[in-house]
Amino acid sequence: MKSICVMLRAKFVTLLLLIFAYSASAQYTINSPYSSYGLGERANPDHYVFSGMGNCSATVFDSTVLNFYNPSTYNTYGTGQPLFSIGIESKMLFQKDGDANVFSGTAMLNHFVMGIPVKKNFGIAFGLKPFARKGYELYDRIAVGTDSIKYTYLGKGGSQLVFVGGSANLINLKSFKWSVGGNAGYVFGIATNERRSQIIKLSQYSGGVDRNVLTTSAFYYELGTNMRLKINDNHIITLAGTFEPTQNLGVKKDEYLFYAPNVNDPRYYDTLYKTTDVRGTIRMAPTYTVGLSYTLGFESEKKGNRIRESELALHFNYSMTDWSAYRDDLNPGLTFLNSRRINVGVQFIPERDFLDKAAVVGFFETVRYRVGYYQYTLPYSYNGTQMTDFGMTFGFGIPILTTKSLSSVNLGVSLGKREAGSSNSLNQKYIGLNFGVTLAPSNFDRWFRKRKLD
Repeated sequence: MKSICVMLRAKFVTLLLLIFAYSASAQYTINSPYSSYGLGERANPDHYVFSGMGNCSATVFDSTVLNFYNPSTYNTYGTGQPLFSIGIESKMLFQKDGDANVFSGTAMLNHFVMGIPVKKNFGIAFGLKPFARKGYELYDRIAVGTDSIKYTYLGKGGSQLVFVGGSANLINLKSFKWSVGGNAGYVFGIATNERRSQIIKLSQYSGGVDRNVLTTSAFYYELGTNMRLKINDNHIITLAGTFEPTQNLGVKKDEYLFYAPNVNDPRYYDTLYKTTDVRGTIRMAPTYTVGLSYTLGFESEKKGNRIRESELALHFNYSMTDWSAYRDDLNPGLTFLNSRRINVGVQFIPERDFLDKAAVVGFFETVRYRVGYYQYTLPYSYNGTQMTDFGMTFGFGIPILTTKSLSSVNLGVSLGKREAGSSNSLNQKYIGLNFGVTLAPSNFDRWFRKRKLD
């Protein structure tokens, strides 16, 4: 048995290192013209569980969910039951540009994180998650006499946060628990903005390329807390919150101007001008999130020799980002509007004791069913109107009962729209898909278990 434990743990570590090596070199990709500003768009909690519940991320946690967006939850895992979470996200966008309907799609690794219960009331987590993303491709054409100039605007890259966090109970009573926690880590990444210009009739491919590259490297931290009031076994109220304070990120900017015989082939770019290693600081805007949830456990119909114990959880989250505090030394005129988020989610579990009753429950009784709604005001405006983002979500989680563990496969789907209150080329409809797996050791192979030798 001991050799099996060692082998399983080695697999966890090996998988973690392989994914880290891939993610450290990969670039996140989105499709948003607004990501051209600064570091790009701050990453949403596109988690395979939360995305099915209206992106509620502050109040959703239990022994089966690794919630690294609220670091006060790491001590909720079962004894000897570490969790490993890996998620993949994709988005399909439908955008109208003039009379043309444009479709684009993206797919990327979202995160990989491991959470470990260290003691009864203390837990840690570590891994990598997205921080900001940049990705767009836009075109414009300006008439000049009998000719015209075509401009192509391109952006790619982003930044990630590699972190380690911990949480502990300040109060640990049977009916009331209060936990606090935090993540501390390192933000790193490279983001590129590029403008290509071509005189159409003079040359189909030759022209100029203006490129700037922003490299981020800085320490970063975030805090979280949650309080759980257990009225009885069937009624639980949770109040939770997270806070990302104002912090300064060190950035480096490199600027280049090229002449290109073919703007689509960087191998033949001829450097006309460059300025490298320009140092500056970006002061990030603080973000506050508060959430409230209510969990109702109840007995439903009798199933054979047992009574099915179901559970319904209602979640509400509210977030605010104070962009008036934002500063960018390298772009001093860059400003944003204050943004707000409202998230509502519902989760229904037909049989909450599915693991103990695995031999008698049906498949659909073990599935976690999720639905939600979200509404955001974004920090950008168009023609004086602030952009909004809203949509509906649904999803489900399927436990992997064959392993007798807390492992599960999850899918979250969002159907949303971004708009500025009128019909224009910046309005987008999208479908988001978030798929992920939570892995845990079986009940018979719990970690850190003291064993006796016969």
